[in-house]
Order: sequence, then structure tokens, then C-alpha cells
Amino acid sequence: MKDRKKSYYLILLMPILYALLAYGMVILVHNSGVYPSGKNTLAHLYKGDVLYHAICRGDYWPAFDFYWYNGVEMLRYWAPLPAYLLAACQWIGGGVSMNAFLVFVMFICIAGGLSWLYVGFKVKRPWFGAFLGVLWLFMPDNLSILFYEGDLARSLCIVMLPLLLYWVYDYLHNQRWHTLPRLSLVFALISLCHPDFAVMILIALAIYFIVDMVLYHRWHRCVQSFFALILGYMLTGIWLVPSLFDGVEATDGLEVLSDFFQSMFLSLNPVARIQRGCVDAYFGLAAALLAVFGIFLSKKKSMSGFWTGMIILICSSETMYILLSKLPGGEVLRMVRFISIALCMVLFSFLVWDTLKRGWIVLFAGLLILDSLPSLTLFIGPQSRTTPEVMLDFYLNKTLVGEAKEATSQRLALIDESDLGAMSSYLITGYGEPVATMYGAAEDSATTVKNVRQIDRALEEGNYLYVFDRCLEMGNDTVIVQLDIVGDLVKSPIQKMDHAAQRVGYRLAGHNDNYRFYKLDRKGNWGTVTKYPAIGIGTAAPSISRQFPVVEEAETTNLNEFTFEELSQYELIYLAGFTYDDKAAAEKLITDLSEAGVHIVIAADGIPDDRGSQNQSFLGVICNAVSFSQGYPDLDTVDGVLETDLFPNGYRDWSTVYLDGLDEVWGTVKDLEWELPFFGTVKNENIVLIGLNLTYYYGLTKDEGVGKLLDRAMDLSSDDLPKREIVPYAIEYNADGMNITIDRDDVNTSLAYHSSFVSNQEIYSKNHLTYVKAGTTEISLMYPYLQEGMIVSGTAALLILLYTLYMRSLLKKAEKKAE
Repeated sequence: MKDRKKSYYLILLMPILYALLAYGMVILVHNSGVYPSGKNTLAHLYKGDVLYHAICRGDYWPAFDFYWYNGVEMLRYWAPLPAYLLAACQWIGGGVSMNAFLVFVMFICIAGGLSWLYVGFKVKRPWFGAFLGVLWLFMPDNLSILFYEGDLARSLCIVMLPLLLYWVYDYLHNQRWHTLPRLSLVFALISLCHPDFAVMILIALAIYFIVDMVLYHRWHRCVQSFFALILGYMLTGIWLVPSLFDGVEATDGLEVLSDFFQSMFLSLNPVARIQRGCVDAYFGLAAALLAVFGIFLSKKKSMSGFWTGMIILICSSETMYILLSKLPGGEVLRMVRFISIALCMVLFSFLVWDTLKRGWIVLFAGLLILDSLPSLTLFIGPQSRTTPEVMLDFYLNKTLVGEAKEATSQRLALIDESDLGAMSSYLITGYGEPVATMYGAAEDSATTVKNVRQIDRALEEGNYLYVFDRCLEMGNDTVIVQLDIVGDLVKSPIQKMDHAAQRVGYRLAGHNDNYRFYKLDRKGNWGTVTKYPAIGIGTAAPSISRQFPVVEEAETTNLNEFTFEELSQYELIYLAGFTYDDKAAAEKLITDLSEAGVHIVIAADGIPDDRGSQNQSFLGVICNAVSFSQGYPDLDTVDGVLETDLFPNGYRDWSTVYLDGLDEVWGTVKDLEWELPFFGTVKNENIVLIGLNLTYYYGLTKDEGVGKLLDRAMDLSSDDLPKREIVPYAIEYNADGMNITIDRDDVNTSLAYHSSFVSNQEIYSKNHLTYVKAGTTEISLMYPYLQEGMIVSGTAALLILLYTLYMRSLLKKAEKKAE
């Protein structure tokens, strides 16, 4: 009876204590002088702010935001639950987005504490659960997610993790049928916060189930739990299905995967964390010691979590990257993001280890607290009481954004590779009077992300004509360039950049030591009508466009999707990394075009493998593998012998191809005693093939001799620009879409094109931008794949109901048999 009274007191007392703790934490955050800290925090606050104001206008599901990325579909690709919660926080905070962050921090602190308190009560260890509720938010990785990464969506998922783990544990050990629909529901909520993180949780739980099967041999319970989780993921189909279709293709994938693995030394060393600052994902030495201790000494019912935690820690090491990156779907294995899941499993196992002596509990609890103390600086800061407005004003002046916004008529591009995190776009669209921008802080929702990355990369390479020409194509009348990211591949880069801007039509309007601000003297809304003399087709073609701005980028790589009429309008076609469905039809198309006078240049390294074999051939030319070390041998060409620069660092071993079957050879390279053709024509003089991956080499080195050789092949100059004519137009936005009035045909409006656009007038996409005809074009926004999503959600709901009823009947029969 006394224990029950104490429990009742705890139920009343702990929520109050959590609320007081949350309030004290918010005071420290408010006075820290660094809030709202976090690289992506301002992106989430912007989403919440947009949604809040849309709701105030009576629009409860805003479809489109025209400020970011030349226009984005908001809630189709942005996870809805964090956005709606932040909108609610902003309402509580008096309509101020900065206050929304403080309210959100309070919510995370209280909700996370209550989750652990609930779990503590259910496993009959309420005081221990109450303690973990306090500790959970202050775990180093959780603080880093909230205050360093600024991933508010993942922080919201972490609040629900203890509940999810408890219900998994409860079903595995007690097999209560009513636990299964709870698993489905909480996992659906997590999926609506962060679908990618939900997949990571699913993978972590799969490891947990495998460990549990090894320990208990109860595979059927694990499968039943896993199926309930899958149904929970399906339950979100009404939002998830539309977000998966027509979405932005991942352009980094495995390229950035290595960033999500790190040395075990950094994951476990508290001294390194103090020296380097809290910039690494930190599992914690105390948590690792606890996990190892639990693996060897705990009882079976608490051992699964300890094992899983250590397995995830080991898999997050740099050594495991080599193996995991080779697995199918390996791009989702961003292992340092699994650390918060692993820590939750370790702490949960600590909680349910009911045979552990009190002295050990106190020891490990103390170690966990000590291990968390250095991370408190993430939200305490210097306590300077500097307000967010002061900080934002400082960067507004430093980046010249304040001055540029006043001059901007249509759209502003701040080219800084998000050096300030989400603040770069927030300064333009979220602070003060908003101005539209080519950038944003949610690339997964941007159809123009490839355009943006092309411009960023061109700036690094020193291809300044391309930078400003494509900024014009994207509708930017104002461009700011951060000088720190200007590449050093060319001499006198600042002068050349100013000259390139002037050639395109931009004038230097302001500058300081770190930024330069360029202005196009145009007012109102405008688009462009463009004539490209050349087009690049294939995955590797964008690199040639950066070197030669007159080369248009094609949206598709498939030759069979083009017609003769479309391609015959160009003087030159560059193929690199192209594909086809029908090889014979693709070869006929290219041959017909060459005979019609179109010049064709084919980068041989990008010729597809023949179906059913690994041989590369096209138009009768066969590609053969060859490799070089350090640099090319002398290249014997029609322009003479070329002595090229060495391969750049990181590319010393160069695997490429030479060519057999050329009709006329324009260049050979000597390998041992063999003269290997790498450059020449086939069929007729209008089809030129280039081997040795020379175009890529030129993009890396800007070798003058190779550049002249490529000029001969393509009869292009890197100083040429496409013919662009600026055309003014009028646009009116409304809740259902937009109306565009223009007096020319085939005008690029510079608005991002989306599959949700519907119009009775002709509209089409080119290079991910929206083109319209003369007159007034009414574009409405539909919600694509809504019906399919409703079917998936409805099916999942029905399956959850049937599955629950079936398991209820099955388990009750099992209970009767046991009696």
C-alpha cells in the first residue's frame, strides 16, 4: 500500500518537476546568446511559420511555397507532424517563430520525461524511470541532435522511442495482443515525423529481434511485432505515397555515406569531445561500459538491448563503412544517426535489469550524468543574452543580404553552399520582408536541386559564365557570392567573375571582404526565351555544360525518349553516360541526325554496357578497358603531341577506355608497345568519339592542351553564351495555384516545375523549370497519388484491425489451452 501511495505521489510530482526543469532549460536557452542554435533549426522554424500563417488564412494544408527553390510543394514532401507541432508552438508563443523554438524545447523535455516515466511504471520501476526521463534529453547525442544539428523532426521521434521499445519488449515477453495496435500507431507517428529515421529504427529493431531470437528462440513473436511495425509505416500511406512518387532523386546517396561513419575513438572518448567541441556523434564511454557490463552479467530479458546497442556502435565505425556501403540499399545506413536508437536500447535494458544491485545502479547512473555534462554547453552558451534578432541582423549585414533584399525584384541567390546552415535561406525568406530565393534548406523537396548544385559546382571550378548565365535562367535578378568558396583553378578569379557577371548583364552593386553582390537591372517578374546551339544528354553531360555554357542540360538520359525533330534543332549533341531501351533505334537516331548535319560528340567512357554482357559498344565502335597511373603518356593527336598535366590528387589511378572500330583516328596513346586509338570519327565526320575520359580530366585540371583538343571535337568555345531574351510577365498567386500572363510563346518562367501542376493551357518542363505559351495560363495544384495513398492507408487500417482481432483470438485460445 505504501509503494502504491508513493507511486501516486510520483505521478503527481514528476510532471510538475519535468515542467519546472523544462522551464529552467528554456530560460538558459533564451539567455544563451546562441539560440536558436542548430544547423537546420531555422529551416524547421521557417516551415512552421509558413504553415502557421497559412492556417491563420484558413488554409490548413498549404500546397505550395514560392519562396524556396523557385517554388516547392510544401507538405507533400515535408514531414507534416513536426511542421504542425511547430505551428502550434508558434501559436502558443504569440505568433513569433523564435518563441516557437522555446516552446518546442519545453515540449521535448516534458514529453520525453513522461515517456520514460510511463515505461518506468509499466515495468514497476517508477523512480528509475523518472530518473531516466530527466537524463534522456541530456544524453550527449540527443542534445547534439536538437541544439547542434537542429534536426527537430528527429528530436520529436526520440521522444517516442522509449514507448516504442517498451511495447516491443512487452509483446516479446508477455505477448499481450493489445500491444500490437499500439506498436503500429506509435510507429506511424514516428514515420510522419521523419520517414527515413523510421526506416533506421526498423533496421535497428530488426537487429534487436535477431538477437532476441538467438537468446530466446521465439522467432514467431519477433515476426508478429515486426509485421505490426510494417503496418504502422503503411498507415501513413495517405501522405507517404505522394511523397515517394515524382520525388527528387537522391543525388548524393553513397557519395556522402562516409560522412555518417566515424572513428570509435570519437564515439567513445570524452576528452576528444571536450577538445573538439560537441561536433561529433557521441555514444558515450559510460553507455559503452554499461552495455558491455550488461552483455556479460545481465539476465536474458535485458540482454537484447545491450547487445543491439553495441552492434550498432561497432557498425558506426569507419571500418564497417567499407562493408556496409557495398550492401544493396546501403545509402540508408547512415550509422551515426542510429546512435540515439542504440542509446535508448541500452538505457531501456538498464531499466528492466531488475536484478542489478543498487550500488551498481548508482555507479552507472553517476557515470552517465558525468558523461553528459560537457554537452550542456550546447544550450547554455555564453549566457550573453544576445537576442536572435541581433544575431540575424549581424549576418544580414555581413552577407550583404539586407542590402540585396532591398534591391531584389524577383529572386535572390545567395551562393554560399549553405555555409551558415539553414540561416542562409532564412535570412532571405524568413527574417524581415521575405524575398524569393533559388535556394532553401530542404533539398528533398526541390525539383531544381540539380540546377542549384550545377551552379555551386561551376563556381568551385571557376566556370563563372555558367554561374551567372544559369542564375539568369533561374530568374535571379540579384546574386550574392561568398568569396570563400570561389575556386582557385583559374588565375585572378575575382576579376574574371566580375567580368563574367558583366557579360551576362549583372553589375557589381556591393562588396566586402567576404561577399560580392551583383544586380541585374530588371523590375517585376520576368522569364527568358533561350536558344541553345548544343545539348548534353547523359549522367556525365552536366560537366560539359559547366565548361561550355552553350550546352543545354537534358532532363532525361534515355535517347529513346527524344525524337529526330527535337534533336535536329541543335547544331551539336554531346552524349556522356546516356542510356537507351532500344539500342538499334538509338543508333539509327544518332546516325540520321549526323547525316542531317548535326554534329555528335560521344564520351566513350559513358557508353552503356551491351544488354546481357559487360561489353561497351555503340555504332560499331568497341570500348576496351585501359588504366594509367599518375598521368597520361604523351597523346599523339591531329594537333600534335600533347604533354598533359599529372592526374589530380585522389585520381592517380585512372581507369578508362580506348576505342576499336573508328573510321578515322584523330588521336592515339602509347601503352607499352601498342598504339591505342582514343579519338576519332565513325560513320561520317559528324560523329566524334572521345576516350580516355578526357572531358572529365579537363573538368578537373583545365589543362590547356586538352581544352583545345575538346574545342576541335565540339567546335565550341567556353567563352560563348546561349542567346537569351528577357521577357516580362505578370503572375498572380492564389490558394489553388497561380495565373501567368505573358505575350510570348515558349517562355521559361523560372518557376520550378512540379508534377502537381494542372492547366488547360499548354505547359511543359525543361531543365526542371516551367515553360508556358502566350496568353494567360491558369495553373492549378492537384495532390497527386492521393487516391493511391488513401488505398494504402485504408488497407493498413483494415489489416491492423483484422490482425489485432486475429491475434486476440489466437492468444486467448493459447491461454485456454495453457489452463
